[in-house]
This record gives sequence, C-alpha cells and structure tokens, in this order.
Amino acid sequence: MINRKKKVCIISALIAIFSIYLVWGTNSISISRYNIENSSIPESFKGFRIVQVSDLHNKEFGKDQRILMKKIEKEKPDIIVVTGDLVDRRKWGTKNAMSFIDRAMEIAPVYYVSGNHEVWSGKYSIVRNKLLEKGVYVLDDDTVEIKNKNSHIFISGIIDTGYEDRENYVDDILRKVSKDIDDNTFSILLSHRPEHIKDYSEVGFDLVFSGHAHGGQIRFPFIGGVYAPHQGFMPKYTSGMYQMKNTFMVVSRGLGNSVIPIRFMNRPEITVTELM
Repeated sequence: MINRKKKVCIISALIAIFSIYLVWGTNSISISRYNIENSSIPESFKGFRIVQVSDLHNKEFGKDQRILMKKIEKEKPDIIVVTGDLVDRRKWGTKNAMSFIDRAMEIAPVYYVSGNHEVWSGKYSIVRNKLLEKGVYVLDDDTVEIKNKNSHIFISGIIDTGYEDRENYVDDILRKVSKDIDDNTFSILLSHRPEHIKDYSEVGFDLVFSGHAHGGQIRFPFIGGVYAPHQGFMPKYTSGMYQMKNTFMVVSRGLGNSVIPIRFMNRPEITVTELM
C-alpha cells in the first residue's frame, strides 16, 4: 500500500513538473542574436540593430504587452520588423496586436508584412488600415529606403497570399520589388514564409526575415522541429539563421500559437540582428 502511494505521488509530481515546464516553455520569451557582416553595409549602418517579431497570433504577454515590450526596449533597436500573423483567424481581434504596435512605435520605426492568418481572417484591410493609421511601414509588395546620415539601405516586403503560392508568384513579385535595388546597396526582405529561400537567394537579397514555421512547434535535441506549415514533417527551415548563396535568412520561432496551444522545447522568441 505504501509503495502504491509512493508511486502515485511520484507520478503526480512528474505530471505537475511537466505541466509547469510546458506552461513556462510556451510563455517565457527568449532572445536569439545574430550578426551580419557584408561589404555592402554602409559605415553609418555598422551596429544597426533590428528586432524581429513574428507570429504573435493575438497572444498577450502581460497587460498591454508589457513583458514583451520590456524585452524589446532593452535591446535598443533601430527598427522593428514584423513578419506576419499579428492576428489569428481563430481568435479574431486586434486589441493585443495593436497594443504591441502602439508601444513598439514609441521605441523605433516598425516595418510589417502580412502572414497567412491576416488573409485567412478575411479582414486584412482592417489590420492594414489600423497599421497605416499608426504610422507603420506596411510593405505590400513594396520597397523603401532606410536612411542614416548620408547612406541608405533598402527594405522590401511581399504580401502573403494566404494559400499555396500561385505558380511563379513569389519569383515574379520578388523581381518586381527588387527592380530598383542595385548590387552595391545592402538589401533586406521581409517575407512570412521561409520555404522560399531559393527564390530569395536567386533574386539576390542580402538578408531575409521570415517566420511562419513556429519553430516546428515541438522540438527535440539534434532533430529540430517536428512539423511546419507548407514544409510538412521534419521541416528544414524552422529556427535560426540559414545561408543560400550570398543570402542570409533569419527564421523566428515566433511568439504565439494557432492550432496547437503549447510548445515543447520551443520557447517563443524575438530575434535581434546586428549589422556589422
């Protein structure tokens, strides 16, 4: 009888510890840092810091996103880039997303591209108008300059279709948004989907920021993420920095969740990239 009680206590304790770990691992924000060296980075942009936020999915990190914003503010970013899925079609609303945007705009200029959930919600125009009203740079198949002193770099963004990409869509749009970018000017691309890295590298972007994969949702040591949308099981691009030809791509594990409400060995994250 005593042994049985001990077993029950041990099992109960293990379940409690595992549950606490899941809650912590799903809600505790981590920071991943990267350095990018490139001869086309102007001298005035050396030390330029970019914070990436991706796949918030309407999640709340403290009242008015205070926990999230405290971490971002501490990084002293020069710009903040948002790579899609600020909202979630299953948990529709803009309050948490706009709380983040309001405070982010107080820290640094914000550049944004849409994700599939903005499109799936059927209310992307609402999100887009709110962002524009707040002064966010909404990069819908567009390119703008970022100026610093007498130098500049380019930042582009492609709008997400929300569905499987039409034949040649990505390649055609990339060539359209990059037509004014010359080989000697450092270029950044924001695109929700990392699986198109081959297209990004062929067009010649120097640095790409993506999300969408949620880190594979469940991760294991030496294996990585288990599943990612549009990549399937054992996906290749889920977290970290990848290189193809002369293009570097930073993939964020994102902050929120959609279908699966928990993460395993896959803490939500923001990324911090410094130009060197």
